[in-house]
Amino acid sequence: MKPAEFGYHRPCEVSEAVALLAGLGDGARVLGGGQSLAPELNARRITPEHLVDITGIRSLRGARRVAGGVRYGAATTHRMVEDGLVPDAGGGLLARAAAGIGHRAVRTRGTLGGSLAYADPAAEWPAVFAALDATVEVCGARGDRSLPARELPRGAFHSGLAPDEIVVAVEVRSLPQGRWWGLHKTAGTAGAYASSLAVVLFDTDARGRLEQVALWLGAARETPVRLPATELLLTGRSAAGLDVAAVLPGVAQDLGTVGAAPDDAARHGLRVHAATVCRALARAAPVGRAAAGEGAGAP
Repeated sequence: MKPAEFGYHRPCEVSEAVALLAGLGDGARVLGGGQSLAPELNARRITPEHLVDITGIRSLRGARRVAGGVRYGAATTHRMVEDGLVPDAGGGLLARAAAGIGHRAVRTRGTLGGSLAYADPAAEWPAVFAALDATVEVCGARGDRSLPARELPRGAFHSGLAPDEIVVAVEVRSLPQGRWWGLHKTAGTAGAYASSLAVVLFDTDARGRLEQVALWLGAARETPVRLPATELLLTGRSAAGLDVAAVLPGVAQDLGTVGAAPDDAARHGLRVHAATVCRALARAAPVGRAAAGEGAGAP
């Protein structure tokens, strides 16, 4: 099946793209990398009257260092992050996340801004940028605005963007030396969407015990979820000694299942999320060093 007929527009400036979206109205959709949009078009699950292709806007591509971090243009591709063609403000975390997205062809075309705007609950970037407390820069007919990345997703496949707005950039503060990061994606096959995705940041004390833990979970709800009860459970403990049984009570509390009687599928889902958290901790690495392989642990 092929897409229904549509008008194609390829602006060269952000202002031109915004003007097009405002003028074309609800019948227009933004085209970035197209890795999420194209299958929807081909299946005719959506039939927009116009596509506004923003990949010709040079200012949206690539990244530059700014005070305290890195500013990534919305059209920066996953491959650019994976291959180190742009700085990694996460000290290795962003490259690890990018490498797990789809397959190489997808990563070559897919973009950071497109992933955030699409707001897929199982996608990597919404959870990673939420954990890093990144800021999203948006431009629309009413001007520019910035908002925390964790506030952009409003539900499954629903972002807080107005119809005439586009994501312009994502700004990420660089993780400091000494900070640890871990990421694990649980999926049926390599390149598949996540059934669970854990992102953890932490410091360690002189005895290797976890401090200042920040833990986010993707693919568990319609938007990324922070796990404060699990963070508290982890604080003061060694990552190397944790297993699913130890982590499960915190995850259950954070996902609102304490005191409930979930069915077998729900209990299995909780164990999957707890195992994903454990593996993110086990594969954690300090800023500037690649994460460990399976079976290797944080201090």
